[in-house]
Amino acid sequence: MNIRFSTVACLALTAGLVFGQERAPDNWKQFKSTTGFSVKYPGSWFKKGTSTDRLTILSSRGGADAIIIERGQAMITVKEEEKYTGSTPSQVIDHYTQGTDVLSRQNIRNERAGMHGCRDLEQIVSKEPAVPPEDVPRSVPYMISTEYFCNIGRREYVIVLRNFEGDEKQRIYRQVALRVAESLRR
Repeated sequence: MNIRFSTVACLALTAGLVFGQERAPDNWKQFKSTTGFSVKYPGSWFKKGTSTDRLTILSSRGGADAIIIERGQAMITVKEEEKYTGSTPSQVIDHYTQGTDVLSRQNIRNERAGMHGCRDLEQIVSKEPAVPPEDVPRSVPYMISTEYFCNIGRREYVIVLRNFEGDEKQRIYRQVALRVAESLRR
């Protein structure tokens, strides 16, 4: 009887842990840019702005009309870096990481890319003050940027996830951003 109770208790606990954890969203929409790329994004996120050459989405409603996020909110932007056409990926990365503290750098192979997707993604995680420290007389919160860089042909793309340091949903946000990056097609 003890063994049976322990087995049932373990199964219930495991189910509670699995179903109680937040997961990346399952309902995805498609965005097609005027510059020729397409990407999938979570239908539960909120598209910001009316731009047709880049996608900007927020994890929840709220924030200022300008693209500013609140604590507990994340933003993902996907765009083609047209001014870097023909540049090396490292030139684009240098532009985005200038003035930040790079925390990690990782290459990710996208097995589902096919001929028109990003086969190799470079993930850079960096940290920077949300506001220039000299503009605020007290301690400044930090923003974490998780950026995915890739090229398709001679075109450079960047997917940027931004959220506040210490956000408890960071792992979920990164899963979503990586899935968005893996879905990019030209």
